[in-house]
Amino acid sequence: MEHGVVNNNMTRRKFVVRMVQGSLGIGLGSIAGACGEAPVQISPRNAAGLPAPIPRETKAAQRPIEPPQAFPLLEVSGSPEEIGLAAGKRFEKQIRLGLERRAEWFNGLKAFAQGQGQGAFDKLVSASQTHVPRAFQQLQGWARGTGIPLKDLLVLNLKSEIGLLRDRAEGKSTPASDKERQPGCSTIVVKSGEKLIHVHNEDGADVYADLMFLLKVRPDNQPAYLTLCYPGILPGNAPGFNELGLVQTTNYIAAKEVRLGAGRYFLDHMVLECKTIDEAIEWVTHKERAFAFHHVLTNLKEGRSVGVEVTPAKKETKEIKGLFLHTNHLVYDSMKEAPQDPKYVSSSSQSRWEVLQKWAKTAAPPEGLTRDDLVQALASHEQAPYSPCRHPKGDVHGFTLATAAFETPQIEIHLSVGQPCLGRWNNHSI
Repeated sequence: MEHGVVNNNMTRRKFVVRMVQGSLGIGLGSIAGACGEAPVQISPRNAAGLPAPIPRETKAAQRPIEPPQAFPLLEVSGSPEEIGLAAGKRFEKQIRLGLERRAEWFNGLKAFAQGQGQGAFDKLVSASQTHVPRAFQQLQGWARGTGIPLKDLLVLNLKSEIGLLRDRAEGKSTPASDKERQPGCSTIVVKSGEKLIHVHNEDGADVYADLMFLLKVRPDNQPAYLTLCYPGILPGNAPGFNELGLVQTTNYIAAKEVRLGAGRYFLDHMVLECKTIDEAIEWVTHKERAFAFHHVLTNLKEGRSVGVEVTPAKKETKEIKGLFLHTNHLVYDSMKEAPQDPKYVSSSSQSRWEVLQKWAKTAAPPEGLTRDDLVQALASHEQAPYSPCRHPKGDVHGFTLATAAFETPQIEIHLSVGQPCLGRWNNHSI
């Protein structure tokens, strides 16, 4: 058992005997037939054993949600469907609470996906299933495990793509008014000689502060991986690494371009099963990618790190040398002119970028920087609430849910529970 972590060990054999009953196949026809489902609410299944929270949007005042003392952890092995089924059963409570707390936002996306945007939604689903079948199969398992309709989890996992399509349909020129686009993340990498340190603040909505969890997974015939997870989102978006030393962290990009292709979370997920950085780059730059994103891919065994910026139309990969910084807007030479949401860039992302750039000017040379130096920079509250270390304030609900630190030669994650300024850290290995 990891120190201070709930550890639910389950061998594949036990899992198959206890949990797999019948086929896990759920085709696109099943999704299309579910369009008359009711909005998110506290379901009978939920009422049998789960708390009954009031969605954030209906609360006039709410005490801040505190992160747990340690992230709950599930260990599981098997096929993608088996993994998803086990994870869905274990973390049903967290997933349902996440949807309930953000019911107004989620139901708006769902209404568009099953109404005006149904044709586009179906194409996004079909492309994701076709091009990223293993990720799609795992999500089918999540639906079975939680009892939540697959279509709802697909809406959640295609939220950026659907959100931008809805903004276009409604004529919104500043989609950053959507609360979903307020959080953001910040990343620092140092590569100097044999030294490689990769540190990342994972920021999200504050309603997820007590709902994040860890998965330690051994897929059939693929590398084992350990990753932090958002409730209901495919593993891969939050910081994670595999037994071969391949690390991925991501930064949301508020793009103004979308393709009816494979969703970004589906492509993220496949990185966890990759054996090399080059293989991972092929996934994140997939020719049918639907949305923009930024990835930092590190190989702790090789001492190599790259940053990849993508939009549906363009891509650029940068080998990282020296000191590297990134927040949530495109900065590479061939990418920075791509259309982005100016309101988002000028608030959260630009603010954190400026703070980190200021720190970099006075920091030690790369060869002298330590992991603690990078963590301290990401613990800064300068220019709050859009500081590197995020705490909710007023209508700004951005929250640093965790900080992940990786450093050669160890194949492990040094992970904070909540903001790095709290100093609550655990080490996890595979």
